[in-house]
Amino acid sequence: MGKMHDKRKFIIVLIIIGTALGFYVYSAFSEKLTKSTDLSDESIGGFKVLDNISSLEFIRKYGEPIDQDNNNAYDYYYWKGGLKTASINKEEHKGKIMRLIISSTDDDLFENSLQTSKGIKLGSKKADVLSKYGDHYYKSYEQGADIIGYIDHKRNITLEFWCVQGGRVAEIRLDDAEVM
Repeated sequence: MGKMHDKRKFIIVLIIIGTALGFYVYSAFSEKLTKSTDLSDESIGGFKVLDNISSLEFIRKYGEPIDQDNNNAYDYYYWKGGLKTASINKEEHKGKIMRLIISSTDDDLFENSLQTSKGIKLGSKKADVLSKYGDHYYKSYEQGADIIGYIDHKRNITLEFWCVQGGRVAEIRLDDAEVM
């Protein structure tokens, strides 16, 4: 009786792992299979992916970072006005922006004046995102957010809108598509 029960448990665990892997692979592929959207004009806070936080223009606009989180691959900086960046922390490409994020202040979920080039900001409705950016998007779900993503295959850039409660945008990410 015990062996049969263990075997059944093992099979159930395998099914769960297989399903989770399937979702992960599917979401990664859905991004690759999504038709391209031209994101050449897309910027956040006046800057684009691959700009540098050490450039005079960036320093003139944002000054010194307010706070910082780092990991092995990137330096994450918080700047005045609610901008967050992830930049390369290795020598020759140090400071190159790989991700620009608009996220809320702690006080208010939708409080941030930054917006995308097409005028989407925190608190915008999902329907507004779709009307401005179109129907060629991938969907994902992470950390409780319903994610709508657009990819520019030519430039290798993604633009993601993380939606919460009632389909309102709570975070926006403009990324180099290689960023995990």
